[in-house]
Amino acid sequence: MKLVIADQMRAIERSSGDAGISLDELMENAGLAVAEIVHTDFEKSSGAFTKRIVILIGPGNNGADGFVVGRHLAAWGASVTAVLCAVRNSPDPKRNQAEQAGVSVVDGLSDDGLHFLQQKLETTDAVIDAVLGIGSSRPITEPLSSLLFVTLESEVPVVALDLPTGLNSDTGTFDNAGLPADQTLMLGYPKLGPAISADPSVTGEVVVLDIGIPRDLDSQVETELLTVELAALIHPRRPADGHKGTFGSALIIGGSQEYLGAVTMATDAATRSGVGLTFVATPEPAYRQIAGNVPEAMYRSLPVAQDGKIAPSKAAQIALELSERSNSLTIGPGLGDNANTAEFLSILLSQLDQTNPVVLDADALNILSKSHQWWERFESPAVLTPHPGEMSRLMGISTQEIQQDRKTAALETARKFNRVVVLKGSATLIASPDGRLNVSPWVNSGLAKGGSGDVLAGLVGGLLAQQPDDLFEMASLGVFIHGYAADVARRELGETGMRASDLSDRLGSFFRDHVQNHLN
Repeated sequence: MKLVIADQMRAIERSSGDAGISLDELMENAGLAVAEIVHTDFEKSSGAFTKRIVILIGPGNNGADGFVVGRHLAAWGASVTAVLCAVRNSPDPKRNQAEQAGVSVVDGLSDDGLHFLQQKLETTDAVIDAVLGIGSSRPITEPLSSLLFVTLESEVPVVALDLPTGLNSDTGTFDNAGLPADQTLMLGYPKLGPAISADPSVTGEVVVLDIGIPRDLDSQVETELLTVELAALIHPRRPADGHKGTFGSALIIGGSQEYLGAVTMATDAATRSGVGLTFVATPEPAYRQIAGNVPEAMYRSLPVAQDGKIAPSKAAQIALELSERSNSLTIGPGLGDNANTAEFLSILLSQLDQTNPVVLDADALNILSKSHQWWERFESPAVLTPHPGEMSRLMGISTQEIQQDRKTAALETARKFNRVVVLKGSATLIASPDGRLNVSPWVNSGLAKGGSGDVLAGLVGGLLAQQPDDLFEMASLGVFIHGYAADVARRELGETGMRASDLSDRLGSFFRDHVQNHLN
């Protein structure tokens, strides 16, 4: 499912006109679709439709859509008041048609407009926000901020038309003076901003409405919301006559005396990815404690120096030998960040077979962030899996800058390093150096716990071993399956009680529920 930004949506609307569906027709379709949703919801709740509706009207097309909504609702028996929250151009045919249908229009910008709205809201059943839509890009100022504030204070349910006022369609940032919605009815396409900000307290329930836009007008849009259908489609095939070698070998490199669990969780996830064989290389002190924790994997100890830290040259040689038997490498979970691991990583990355993909996670990313222009000395294809803090260190910018525009941060990181980037977060982003961007639909606070990233890294590594030429697709698939498993865990255990280790046990849920019919 394509995700659009404001300029792309406007371009699609123009192209729609060229294809024979005018902007006016799209407005009419949008207004009718929204009105039908509101009408149906009220009938379900009360069995009748004699409701009092306030529609907040903005200056542009979103306001015109609001007048169309009001016209239909009034025709169906609602008492509808449209409150102008901005100056509109004249003539205003949608306003005229609404007034003819019985919609009362009040100037909210007049001297008593704010007081009128405040009083009106005391006897209002629902507010429809048709102020800015995808046009929310500048800070909200007076008098609009006061009109929105009294609406918020009234606690009347709000239905946003396309987007809540104050929510940026491109970045997902929300103006503190904006108006959160209980339900958001997006027109034509889902918008990128809400998908990557993933804050349901702003949008409420999200419904995407078909407004009659012709198909195939979105070919220039390179951002996708991951879906079950897409994930099942890109999943590696499993021929009935396949054997272990058919499904590849994954190598997990990580662990240390201080961090024993990370490499175990990454290993467990890799073995559940469908990969044929899983190898684990971990320093000797960790090896003695974790070898056999996942019995399906094969373990190899990496030598350490007298201080218990990894012996860089000897360990790198063993890791390189194992890499020759592997189709992918996952490096970093629990590895530790010190001078020895930094030297080990430098030797390893500089001598790897450049055909095998590498997943760089956790401590590997932290080490590289301190290495000058590391990406120019490392030529293997790779997937980087940073959380915002790790990306901050890699890019030399603040975490706040990243979070303010996650899309731009992910794409710029992918382009700079010429690698696929998985920016983890409440809505994880997968960015390709060529400009493609996939967005995870899963939002789950249960993932905000140590070890969740290790599971994801191991899973992506296992998928890459099976399909090593499709880094962007396999990274996207790994993110989707990881989120799906977390959703299963949430339903079974709750967000508070679920642990990272619960994810691996449920990775098979997606394969069972959605993939089996596509495999053979």
